[in-house]
Amino acid sequence: MRKGAKKGIDYSSIDKGIKEAVRILNENGFITFESCEGGTGHTYSEPTVRFWGNEFDCIRALEICEAYNLCVLEVKRVFRKVDQYLKEKGKLLSIGMVWDKPFNEIIFMRHSETGTIFLPD
Repeated sequence: MRKGAKKGIDYSSIDKGIKEAVRILNENGFITFESCEGGTGHTYSEPTVRFWGNEFDCIRALEICEAYNLCVLEVKRVFRKVDQYLKEKGKLLSIGMVWDKPFNEIIFMRHSETGTIFLPD
């Protein structure tokens, strides 16, 4: 298990359509921090899992997902800028943009035969 990987995760609050992918990634040592099954009314249009790690973890995650017969659409490393704030005299002041810690994202697609992110056997 990778350093920092969580044991005993409560999966009850994770969307049903992405829960198994999150479990597979966690059991293989990835530290996931955001997921969504995608679709109408959801944050993402496609089933998505975000996780910490380096660029080589993207490749490892892809290989693991394919080994579990998951229908991977895209794997990417995400770099983004976010507002940085400074608290001064009880007020938050925006002091500009800074680079956020990079993370990895794996996007799945629902297979037409299974209706899930799993490929048919």
